Amino acid sequence: MKLLSIILLIAFVVLGYNVIKGQNGVMEYRQVSQKLDEETFKSKKLQARNRALQDEITDLKQGNKVVEELARSELGMVKKDEVFYRVIPKETQDQKRR
Repeated sequence: MKLLSIILLIAFVVLGYNVIKGQNGVMEYRQVSQKLDEETFKSKKLQARNRALQDEITDLKQGNKVVEELARSELGMVKKDEVFYRVIPKETQDQKRR
């Protein structure tokens, strides 16, 4: 009876170890699950970035108005014989004085 108890205890310990730390065990499952969550988050960020770039490409293909708008906003370009006025909000002026 004592021998049977020892054999069962050893079998229980070995099986328990395999369930927790063995191949396809709980520890590996948690690591893979965490890695999956991280990669899913990265993938969603990249998909949003790709959509934004695709929208910008579509806009650029539609005509020169978008190109002009981008040149004005991002590069500060002005057409020939055009006057450019920059309006600074009052709150911004007050903050710069302080």
